[in-house]
Amino acid sequence: MELEDKLDGFLNKGKLSPNEKKEFWKLVHEAKVKYNSVPERVAEKFGNIKAQNTPWRLYKMWSNTLLSVGTLLIGIIAWMWWFDFFILSQSIPLNRSKQLFWIGFFLWILFIFLIMLGPHELSHLLIAKLFKIRFNGWGIYRFQPTLDIEYSSYLRSNFNRRALLHLIGTPVNLIQFLAHLIITTCLNINYWILWLPFTIIYSYLLIAGAVEGYGDIPRCIKELKRKKLHKELH
Repeated sequence: MELEDKLDGFLNKGKLSPNEKKEFWKLVHEAKVKYNSVPERVAEKFGNIKAQNTPWRLYKMWSNTLLSVGTLLIGIIAWMWWFDFFILSQSIPLNRSKQLFWIGFFLWILFIFLIMLGPHELSHLLIAKLFKIRFNGWGIYRFQPTLDIEYSSYLRSNFNRRALLHLIGTPVNLIQFLAHLIITTCLNINYWILWLPFTIIYSYLLIAGAVEGYGDIPRCIKELKRKKLHKELH
């Protein structure tokens, strides 16, 4: 009852102070460790408190789906044009001494980003639908689309499902990126240099995520660690 009393206090308060938010997330951690699936009554209170303290403006979920599908289609069309112009239409493979090579280099990075953005979001939506986890909407955080999880449905799920929900976007994008890199370098070996930004970007994201505890992989790891703690307590 002490947990529920604290949650009722936060519910009545509405917007929480920074210290209260820290206490709230501490309670979330404790509840996750205690339960494999948080009881519905308690989960609903957590969900309502989180919804009251959403830090960014939310948009309807259908617009996120439309954005994801749209960027994917635009990326595919742009990618097909890129291959036609920078690979198939060149009688001699472009090399780094030519200005057109570097134009193709930066366009490749732009187009692959468009292709990857849609499947990343759609993979989260698909797994969430499969596990009956809902979203309040989506917003922009750190200059990227971010889904806002409806926390009561999220907490009523279990450790493995929560971990997979966070993880799914990373392998989907990794497979996409590797496939496009391999195809590109097989058709023009001079574009091996595209592996450099790939390595730098992914290394940075992994390191930054580990340090800040933010991102899909750190969140997945946290859920698996809580699963281990839960087993030790029971």
